[in-house]
Amino acid sequence: MKINNIIILAISTFILTSCNDWLDVSPKSQIMEEDQFCREGGYRDELTGVYTVMESAKLYGKNLGYGFAEVLSHNYNIDANSTEWRYINSFDYHQSSVESTITSIWSNAYNAISNLNLVIKNIEKTDSTFFTGNNYWLCKGEAYGLRAFLHLDLMRLFAQTPATGADSQGVPYVTNYSTEVVAQKTVSETMQLIINDLLTARESLKHDSLYASKEMYDFRATRTPYFNYWAATLTLARAYLWNGDTQNALKYANEIINIVESKKRSTPFNWVHYTEMSSSNLNEINRLFTTELLFYMPINNWKDAANYYFMSAGGTNALTPGEETAKDIYELSAGYGNDYRYLKGYEQDGEKRFFDKFWYVDGSKINGIYPILRMTEAFYIAAECLKNENPARAIELLNAVRENRNLSAFPLSTDLNAEQIQNEIFKEYRKEFVGEGGQLFFYYKRTNASEIKGASVRPSKSIYVLPIPANDIEFGGYTN
Repeated sequence: MKINNIIILAISTFILTSCNDWLDVSPKSQIMEEDQFCREGGYRDELTGVYTVMESAKLYGKNLGYGFAEVLSHNYNIDANSTEWRYINSFDYHQSSVESTITSIWSNAYNAISNLNLVIKNIEKTDSTFFTGNNYWLCKGEAYGLRAFLHLDLMRLFAQTPATGADSQGVPYVTNYSTEVVAQKTVSETMQLIINDLLTARESLKHDSLYASKEMYDFRATRTPYFNYWAATLTLARAYLWNGDTQNALKYANEIINIVESKKRSTPFNWVHYTEMSSSNLNEINRLFTTELLFYMPINNWKDAANYYFMSAGGTNALTPGEETAKDIYELSAGYGNDYRYLKGYEQDGEKRFFDKFWYVDGSKINGIYPILRMTEAFYIAAECLKNENPARAIELLNAVRENRNLSAFPLSTDLNAEQIQNEIFKEYRKEFVGEGGQLFFYYKRTNASEIKGASVRPSKSIYVLPIPANDIEFGGYTN
């Protein structure tokens, strides 16, 4: 069966023992499905299959991580001779290799969604007593949450924003395991479906030990690589802000901020401690600020990718802000050279300095960790929601991030107006999310920015909205 569109669904699953087995849409698939979900472990195996797809290079392990999506942000200086990135860098979505990457993102995201629908279908007709401990709620919450998370990223790539095209076509919101063509809904309707799934996920994930435990958060190491309660909360804030609903975006962002401001070291996430940034040994520096992550993905074979793309070995395909770009991003002209994100984020390799955030360093505890959601996004969301009604609080939130990035000597002025606050938020997105999943590109798109710094063309719908793969246009009648 083909897996290059969502009309013909090939469902990856862990049948009994192997992640290489597949469930297809055929008469025998019902029997295979019954075998898969006749035991509690079958649900976790199916979800493990989803995480495996998401962690692969086809999605967040490269394309929706440090690669394709991040190149669109234009924080990297892409070599004009790059065989891998130059067409993406120029937004040439119809060049054959770029088309292939876009199709891969689309098809693999929908295949992961199909797996999730299979979990949801079966868990909704299964009594919670079939599961041990809190596993029923975890499996249900993760399935609904990841379904919404993936659809939201597809919306951020393949649809107009609610601000520019609320009544235009959203991406197909697939909720059933089926070969039937799923009709598109409007952007507004699709966003509401995403929000509904996230609300359902949050209710289930209130049983998550990362949320429910009142003791020290010993569960953090085992729950942060999975879509947990706090991941659902931040994704809700992100979705509401994308939808233009600042009241609800602020509500969910504040839930995360309140945890941080409690200043209890036993909380599930907290500012990176300065001692983790002070060592002269690269393998002891927490360049990813991992204590601040709400959700991350462990990437297999990370050393091969990280020490190629982010070092001199990558040659013309290396991914790094050039020296002048880095100085601009981190505002060295304003004296901000001690910002951890710059001071600890670049190292010499050969004749040039390279972005070292993702380097694989022997003995480092952060090897292979790829950030998906980090708590600072909640501070930026809240600041944006408050810039008009409560600018003092918005500035306070931005200063909290700056203080914990070693910029306490350079607080923002307390008399900034709303426009100036928004500009500071933009600069924070540039600094904080280099290499992280195109978050800056999505910021440009959400705010309908008329310029993408570093790009040679001015953005428009043809740049902000990726083309739907040709097969799905032809056989599904999809448009955007």
